[in-house]
Parts: sequence; C-alpha cells; structure tokens
Amino acid sequence: MRDTGQKPGPRSTQRDAHASDVQGGRVLAVALSSDVLDLLPRNVLEPHSYIARASYDELDSMHFSGPDAPALVLSPLLTPLFDAIDLARYLSQRAYRGRYLALVDKLPSANLIRREVEAQSPDLNFDVVVLDGSTPLHSL
Repeated sequence: MRDTGQKPGPRSTQRDAHASDVQGGRVLAVALSSDVLDLLPRNVLEPHSYIARASYDELDSMHFSGPDAPALVLSPLLTPLFDAIDLARYLSQRAYRGRYLALVDKLPSANLIRREVEAQSPDLNFDVVVLDGSTPLHSL
C-alpha cells in the first residue's frame, strides 16, 4: 500500500489502496479522485475515518461481508465502466450490508435513481449525494 500523505480535510485521512489492502479500510471509494472526495458534505464521513481508494476492476478481490467489509462504499453515479445500479447489484450479490452512496455533480431529482436501485437491490442501504450543495447533508 502506498500512503499518499494527503489529507482531504480534518475529518479524514486518505490513502490509495490496492485490492488486498482495502479490507481494513472503513470507507471504500471506488473510481473516485481525491478532488471529488473533498466535495463530500462533512457529515458523510465519521471523524478520522480512513478512505481506501480502488478501481472498479479491483473489487473482485475484496471482502464485502464480515468483519473486513467497509462500513461505507462511495462511487460516482455514472462512469464509462459502471453505474450505481451495476455497483449496487454487485454489492448485494456479495452480501454487503454497509452503506453505499453514489456521488453526482448535479441531478434534478435523485428519487428516480433511489427507486431504481431499491428495486434492483432492496437489501442495500443506498442513497445519492448531489455535490452541488443542494442536498440536506450540506446544511448539517
């Protein structure tokens, strides 16, 4: 594992992780840059939580159930390789029971996305975070 030494803010320490290193991480950021992580509302992460970053291709070698599972998975809502519905389905199939948040710059209505993910993966704790400051999380 390579420690970048970068701290996105006082609430978290960020580290890059290879597939074998993510199991001990509290938060798994899939296909997200540190710039995007800096836009998260401050109440999304617990104080001093660690963020392990991984690519979508690295997910097959990670644990998503049991004591090694991350408490929170973050990803973009849409990428060229996958979207939130794909990742939600994948996490459900791997018996993930933590929280999954999909991040997006702007979105007129997140309810449609929430309903679609819930229909595909009803056992998943999912939500959408709009990074433009319009979500209630930004005001907390």
